[in-house]
Amino acid sequence: MPTAINYALLESVLTAFEAAKKLLTTAQVTFSPENLFIEIRETAATLDCFGYDPSCRE
Repeated sequence: MPTAINYALLESVLTAFEAAKKLLTTAQVTFSPENLFIEIRETAATLDCFGYDPSCRE
């Protein structure tokens, strides 16, 4: 039975993160283009690509 409780907890946490991301996206739209926001996961993926995949640089 503890597994079911853990899944319920994980689902509620995921829902909270999704709601927070929606709020952050809405907030970012209201700022002017001069204010840059960085998506950490996209930046990390790009840096990994350049660091480990030579064909990515082309």
